[in-house]
Amino acid sequence: IAMSNPSFLARNGDILYAVNEDTNGMLTAYDLKNDTILNQASTAGMHPCHVSLSPDKPLAVVSNYSSGSLALLSLNANGSIKQMEDLVEFKGSSINKERQKQSHVHSAFFTKNGSQVFVSDLGADLIYVFGIEHVDGKYSLKKISEIKTKLGGGPRHLTFSKDENTIYSVLELTGEIEVFQFSNSNWISKQIVPMFPKAFEGEHGGADIKISSNGKYIYATNRGSANFIFKFKVEENNLLKFEKYSSVHGNSPRNLNFSPNENKMLISNQNSNDIAILDVGKNFSKENYKMIEIPKSVCVIF
Repeated sequence: IAMSNPSFLARNGDILYAVNEDTNGMLTAYDLKNDTILNQASTAGMHPCHVSLSPDKPLAVVSNYSSGSLALLSLNANGSIKQMEDLVEFKGSSINKERQKQSHVHSAFFTKNGSQVFVSDLGADLIYVFGIEHVDGKYSLKKISEIKTKLGGGPRHLTFSKDENTIYSVLELTGEIEVFQFSNSNWISKQIVPMFPKAFEGEHGGADIKISSNGKYIYATNRGSANFIFKFKVEENNLLKFEKYSSVHGNSPRNLNFSPNENKMLISNQNSNDIAILDVGKNFSKENYKMIEIPKSVCVIF
């Protein structure tokens, strides 16, 4: 499917959505069944790097990394993009003078019922929580709260515990996972765990995080010079216990995802132009992995 610089993907049935990570960001809707691009729409920002679809409304949210904004777009019944509904521009910064001079929105994830969106701002060390409003036929984003992450950590992606009372945030700049739990109407930081062995000295690049469908295990990747995938057990209190880690057998594991039956883990190694397929049930053993050559692989979905 030919298009300009596609990076992250989302899918609803036969309709595939790709952000075009260019200076003039776009979102492309593609009909897989009829093998045709339905349409494209501006994301009103620079270098969109993530797209999520609402589970209950005809909406997509797109994270514009370089311009630090979040776009809310509505969708037509056939899956094509209808229009821009709202655009929230953030003005933040933090302590890392090279990477955090301004807001950099890296991802936005809906809760299961679609009522809230959790938005990670790497540049400001904040996770914003937004609600979705629908008034007189118009959708909009309404900020509910802010969650402060570790200073200099740079939140990138997150995932929810099964009961959604815990969130696990990948901190890109420090190669860690910060765990927050909801208590007395606030999100409280409860734990920070590293995605690198004690002896490691090098560059971090915390990237992606996924939780198994049974809610029992967390998997996350660290790029930079680390190039690790880490596995954690989710304990009864939803905090994390280290289980094991492995090389990703490549360079810059930007994204990871389970196979549909969850017995394989697919890791998109952007800089080594491949996808590593690890056997989850074999404890990441060195003998049980395969590689697929794909140029600049940054996202894998099913």
